Amino acid sequence: MKTYKVGIIGIGRISLVHIEALRQLENVDVVSISSRHQAEEKSKRLGVKSYYTDYKEMIDKETLDAVHICTSNDVHYEIASYGLNHNLHVILEKPMTMNVDEAIKLYQLAKSKGLVAKIHFHNRFYANNQFVKRHIKDIGPIISIHGEYTQGWAASPDVYNWRDNQKYGGLTRVIADVGTHYFDLVEFLSGHKITEVSALFKQVHPKRGGNVVDTEDIGVVIYKTDKNAIGSAIISQSLIGNDNLLSYTLSGLNGSFKSNGDKTSSILYATLNEQFKGIEITQIDTLKNSNLHQAVTFVESFAEGFRQFYHEIENKNFVSDYANFEDGLHSMQLIEAIYQSQSLNKWVKVSKENK
Repeated sequence: MKTYKVGIIGIGRISLVHIEALRQLENVDVVSISSRHQAEEKSKRLGVKSYYTDYKEMIDKETLDAVHICTSNDVHYEIASYGLNHNLHVILEKPMTMNVDEAIKLYQLAKSKGLVAKIHFHNRFYANNQFVKRHIKDIGPIISIHGEYTQGWAASPDVYNWRDNQKYGGLTRVIADVGTHYFDLVEFLSGHKITEVSALFKQVHPKRGGNVVDTEDIGVVIYKTDKNAIGSAIISQSLIGNDNLLSYTLSGLNGSFKSNGDKTSSILYATLNEQFKGIEITQIDTLKNSNLHQAVTFVESFAEGFRQFYHEIENKNFVSDYANFEDGLHSMQLIEAIYQSQSLNKWVKVSKENK
């Protein structure tokens, strides 16, 4: 079995989960990190021997197979481009880029290189969501999709980070940061694509931590899909009482699936004239070879996504559940449409351009 040599670019909170998850895989070795700040200290703490302050130097000097990009959004495009141009497979944290133009270029580059390039939407790999994906036909044609992704950690105006300003995060904050997870998940599960949106934003705190901010605290979106369903979602990180709630209801002509967002090991299912009943599921067939893997914790969902990623490198015909750069481009086009809708106060169609 080949062992893949991996470099991690950007050493913040989310990269620590990447590293922990990668260390659950037998065929992956995290050999180097790149961080603009305290690179040596971080490498010692993480037990990674090689470290750099410049990601280009790391890519040039290390013999890597892949990079995981865990930086702020403003440098996603340049780093992913550099990695792909050096024939590295890429996992890129969401959102894909700062804007649609960058996303189109990155999608085209990855396609031309024939490399495995993914956007890290890890919610696809929880056991309950994988169950829904496998059984989505049971509920018949879907007519309605609704839900939320709400958190409360940013409810205080004292909380400030780089995502609060468009310079580093792009046009939107909560839509790009957690809304992308919600929209990607419901599209993945349903097999629908969102085609038109109407959105309303609210900024609760114009200043955070003493800094003027120019992004939204709450986003509400209603939408239409390509298969004639309608949907709605509320997205926020400033609603007191919720730690991390991603919930959805997919309603079809024959039944409904519902996730309350509180347990990744269960899903609710109902058929005509029935109440919702719980189904427990804790494992997934990640490589579709009847070998089951536990997938209920945050780290486990990352690990199963990564398991598919490294399997696909040597198995090009493998049908992966991991979001690819075409999915990432669509996500960026959806973000842009939502932003335009709230700015223009009208329905906006989601672009389909990818050339």
